[in-house]
Order: sequence, then C-alpha cells, then structure tokens
Amino acid sequence: MKKPISQAIFRGKKYLIKWSRKDGLGSCEHPNTKHKTITLNPDLKGNELIRVAVDEAIHACFWEFDNDVVGEASSSIAKFLDDLGIKHIQN
Repeated sequence: MKKPISQAIFRGKKYLIKWSRKDGLGSCEHPNTKHKTITLNPDLKGNELIRVAVDEAIHACFWEFDNDVVGEASSSIAKFLDDLGIKHIQN
C-alpha cells in the first residue's frame, strides 16, 4: 500500500494531513490557523474518501464558501471522477 501523504499545499498554504475518527468524516481548519490540518477518517474508502477529500480541499481553497455549496460541489466532483473510472484509492 502506498504511504499516505502527510501534508498538502492549497493556495500557497501548507496543511498537515491527519487520519482520525474524532472529527467525523473529515474537517479542515481555517487557512490562517498556525499548523493547520485537514483531518480524514481512516475508515473512508473509495468514492466516499474521494468525496470527503475533495470537500476538505475545497474548504482549504475557498474557506468563505458556504458548507452546503461545498458539499454539493464535492459530491458533483466525486461523481464526475467516479464516472471517469477513478474509483479505487487506498489510504
């Protein structure tokens, strides 16, 4: 299995990537937070992991967007990726 990433950069800001069940499916800290993190649930698999990862990445890029708008966009993008055949990712 490929080792999961430990950090990512969104709009020039570095986020630590952590795997934890404590924040539900996922969370993203405010871009101005020192040592900011994106947390993903390690139980997520396949399309659901893609959807949540995209959701948190959108939050990191566009913190000011309404959560409902981000959720709708992440679901649409995840379905698009699934339709393209991008279905299986490992964590």
